[in-house]
Amino acid sequence: MSEPKDFKYTETNGIPVCPICQIPTRRLGGVGTTTLMHFPPLYDENGVNINPNRNTSTCSYNCLKCGKSFGVSGNGYDSYKYSGL
Repeated sequence: MSEPKDFKYTETNGIPVCPICQIPTRRLGGVGTTTLMHFPPLYDENGVNINPNRNTSTCSYNCLKCGKSFGVSGNGYDSYKYSGL
């Protein structure tokens, strides 16, 4: 339908906003997957890990307010995006 949008969090409790309702709502979690690549730490001369974990998690949700389904995919390093809209 449309391109994935930036993942939106509320200011409290890290609750994702339903992309259809545009408000944080109760949602039913569905099937989720995560890639399982090994990202061994690689540190630069300042002790900063320059090979962060980029495994991607994907989960489907069903909004209990509007009844629409949406997916969320991404990771804590590269951010999250809506999918399946």
